[in-house]
Amino acid sequence: MEWIPFELDPNAPEEGMDLYEVYPKEYIHSSLDMLSKMGKKFGIRFNNKNGKFNTRLAHLAGFYALEEGKYDEYAWAVFKAYFEQGLNVYNREVLSKIAKNIGLDPDQMLESIDSEKYNEKLEKAKRLAHEYGIQSVPTFIINHNYKMSGVRDYDSFKKTILDTFNRLD
Repeated sequence: MEWIPFELDPNAPEEGMDLYEVYPKEYIHSSLDMLSKMGKKFGIRFNNKNGKFNTRLAHLAGFYALEEGKYDEYAWAVFKAYFEQGLNVYNREVLSKIAKNIGLDPDQMLESIDSEKYNEKLEKAKRLAHEYGIQSVPTFIINHNYKMSGVRDYDSFKKTILDTFNRLD
């Protein structure tokens, strides 16, 4: 399995946006309620009720974490920061704290981002997302042929994956 970064809103300002200015209140509440119910059994809480943030820097920092062998820890920490704590993952201090907490060098991470060494990787991910018609997360591409998008409960997700692999036989 390979994680590919996807910027939901690359035009979101650095300081973020209020979800209530972007989406209808009913949509936000029903989405958070559904996500909270599904995530509860996995220890995932969705408390970010009003922040929509630009994720570009978080994705660039993810490439650094991948190089350092800490991507899974990093991704989990970013998800928690964004969805549970409502933190702006475009903020360099937030990303530095995440890096430090999982044993990465925050200064080296920021230097790597500033050097623009990961920009082409993020652009490649955008091209790939366009190629596969990805417009939302999560989206799973299986064997370059099958696409599964959207949040699903575990049993539904598992059934779809198994059905897909059975069709490949």
